[in-house]
Amino acid sequence: MGHYERMWTFETERFLVAWDITPCDYLDLSWDDTGEVREGLESGHYVAFDSRVAVYLDGQMIGADYLGQSIYADPADFRDVGGYFGDMVREAVREAREALRSLKDIHVREAA
Repeated sequence: MGHYERMWTFETERFLVAWDITPCDYLDLSWDDTGEVREGLESGHYVAFDSRVAVYLDGQMIGADYLGQSIYADPADFRDVGGYFGDMVREAVREAREALRSLKDIHVREAA
């Protein structure tokens, strides 16, 4: 994934959950038997993108989930249509919680 565009965020004092997209440059349209989707992409009616939902703690990524090759007329619709967005948020948060659990037992000694 290359340059990301931020599409949505949820913030607390120390945590940030963000959904970012980047253009999809490896699109597989082998399933597009009629060519309608390819035509829509070429005309600009559709946009193909990859998504990342990430959880940050104090600016450090501690959990993430990725999904590639999404095609929508408006990328913002990805958040509202189907269950992918909600599933991605849940998975990124699950991963972040797992990372935090693994860190709680680590003691970092301060340098003298």
